Amino acid sequence: MEVTPGRRFGWGKSIRLRKHAQYCRVQSKGRRIGGKFLLVIFAPSSFLGVRFGLTVSKKVGKAVVRNKVKRRLRDILRHHQAVLGGLDVVWIAKADAASASYASLEREVVALLDRIHRSQS
Repeated sequence: MEVTPGRRFGWGKSIRLRKHAQYCRVQSKGRRIGGKFLLVIFAPSSFLGVRFGLTVSKKVGKAVVRNKVKRRLRDILRHHQAVLGGLDVVWIAKADAASASYASLEREVVALLDRIHRSQS
């Protein structure tokens, strides 16, 4: 899972789940895979690329901590978004994500993306 050099990765509207109904559809019809810091729910989509949604609840911490976790996850997913296609994916941070380093979060995201990819093949 390598990052393509020179390619710009954005977090635009086209790769985000933005509506409540989209989150509900993924959470009701999707498959779940859990790790130490994150729970991932994914479902097939009619969209050609991958769309991500992030959920970081107050169980993770106060606003500053939640925002830090979201920034880290967005950055990690921005660099690894090309791995999947045709899926809607909701990432839910667990309480332990607040104390996780960037490197450990990235390792877990890569491992979970690999598990999602293997389950689709």
